[in-house]
Order: sequence, then C-alpha cells, then structure tokens
Amino acid sequence: MKSWDFCRSITSVQILVSLGLEHGAALDRLLLNTALDQASIDNPETVVEASAEMAVVRNLLRELPHVANLGLLAGERYHLSAYGIWGFALASSPTARKAVELSQTYQELTFVFSGFTVEEHDDYAILVFDNTDVPDDVRLFSIEREIHAAMIIIREMIGNNMGEEWVRFQHPRPENAELYDQCFRGRVDFSAERNELLFPRSALDKSRAVGNLATASLLDKQCSELIAKRSARRGLSGKVRDILLCQRPMSMDMELVADALCMTSRTMRRKLAAENTSFRQLVDEIRLSLAEEMLTGTRLSVEQIAERLNYADASSFSQAFKRMSGHTPGMLRKQGQGAA
Repeated sequence: MKSWDFCRSITSVQILVSLGLEHGAALDRLLLNTALDQASIDNPETVVEASAEMAVVRNLLRELPHVANLGLLAGERYHLSAYGIWGFALASSPTARKAVELSQTYQELTFVFSGFTVEEHDDYAILVFDNTDVPDDVRLFSIEREIHAAMIIIREMIGNNMGEEWVRFQHPRPENAELYDQCFRGRVDFSAERNELLFPRSALDKSRAVGNLATASLLDKQCSELIAKRSARRGLSGKVRDILLCQRPMSMDMELVADALCMTSRTMRRKLAAENTSFRQLVDEIRLSLAEEMLTGTRLSVEQIAERLNYADASSFSQAFKRMSGHTPGMLRKQGQGAA
C-alpha cells in the first residue's frame, strides 16, 4: 500500500478549503483530523503531508454529499499559478513537449494522488493516470480533479493550438454527468480501460511565444533541488526538520529544538553528524526551500519573507539567499514573473 507521508505546499489544501467554504461547509469540519488551523491555512510557508490533504478531501466529501462532481469543481481551480516553481517551469518551457516532460519528471511537486505517464500514439499525446493505489473513498474525486486540472494546465500551455481533447474514465458514467460535458470540449468516455487525457500530438512541438529556454533550464534545476529538500529525512534529522517547519516564526535556537527532543544540543549535534548533516544545514535547506516557494508562489515582499524566515532584515535575507542559491531573491522573482 502506498504511503502518503510525502510533503507538498499548503496551496492545494487552501483550494479545497475555499471550495468547501463556498458551498457552506464549516472550516473546523473541513480541517478535521489534519492538525491544521486557520493560521496554518493562511501561512504560505506551511508544508503538509499528502495524507493531510487527503483528509481534507474526505471531509469535503462528507460535508457536501449533495454537491455532485466535487472533483471536477476542484480541478478547474488548479491553474499553473497554483504550483509555484513547477508551474513557472512549465510556463517558461519553449514547447509543450518540454513542459510535458518536466511535468512528468517533477510530478512530486504537483498535487496529484494518481501518478501519471505520457505516451504518444498515432495523432495523440496521452496522459495516463494510474489511481490504483488511491483509497476507494477518494478515488473518484481524485481522478476527476486530476484530469480536469491537467486539461486546464494544457490549455494554458498550448492555447488555441489545443483543439478538442478526448478524456476516458475508468468509472461508469455517473447519474449527474452534465458537468463532464461542460468541463470537457471534446469526447468523454466512461467505463474505459484506463484513465486518460488525449490531445493533438501536433501541438507538442509548436514554439511558444512566451517560452524561454534559459529560464526553463534554471527552473528545471530548482525543481530538482526542491524535490531533494522535500524528500522525507529519516532518523533524528527528520524530527528536527519537522520541529523547525512547525515553528512560527522559525527558531534558529538549537537548544530549544534539542529540548523539544529531550536531549542536549551536544547529543543532537553528534547524532546529526552521524546522519551526514548538521543543524545549520537543515535550517538552511528549509529556509531556502520556503524562500523559493514564497518568491515564486506569493506576492509577499522580500521584507515580509525575511521576517517570516526570522532574518534580521531584508538585506541579511538577500545575502543568505544568494549564498545558498547563487542568485538574489529579485533575480528569482523576476524570472518567475517573466515565465508567467
């Protein structure tokens, strides 16, 4: 059985909660069994496990049983701008083919529960979604959301060259299927062998006027680095990382973190060294990861980001960011805005 303890940004939970609130659900009911609260939802630095997002989906389905096709309604809200660095990397890609390749390589940075692969047959490019490992109670919501969101993103990427898409769902045609016809411009099949989104293969290699190869390459590298930083650490380093992520503002005090783990700072330092890391390295990794997400995915000023990450001032933050990443906060934000 698949584990759902991998991390992702709070953005998807924000989207789901907003959908629930608009349909009359109560916030506390939507956040049941997630350990999240209003402050967590409002904080762009918050990182959650996929299991917490899945709990929100379950709460949404339980609280709104009268709303048909909730997955489709959610999917239409997942535009490129919701995905931070991953979204900017796709938006800056010189061709749709490059964007599709990036999307598959770095799908850990998306909000999918169903993994996807890319195929090309005859006149079609095909995204194949495998939701075998998704729990039964959220499987329908998941595949509705993911295929609709993928279609939204491809339309944003390809524009008028998209033509009519063709979608295939493994589940039987639901009683209230009218929304499917409204969401998808082309053919919609049910009870299919696979969950698929098909679109014209010819659109893959057409140049995109807003694409920029240099920016796409830089963001490609940053996507890789972000995945590495998000990868769940094991042992003591994982516990330290969790404590740092939960602190608002983030504490740089090793003694406080060591106390929370019921050990001395000396013991913690020795055990982290045995795991080939250090407290400073963990702090830097988290700060850089959160800074990159806030610079590309929010409108917070450099001063606000510096404050949230517990730097003395914007200048100190900018110097540290350049030391860790090789470029300034302004450079990253400008590249992201150019890609968008």
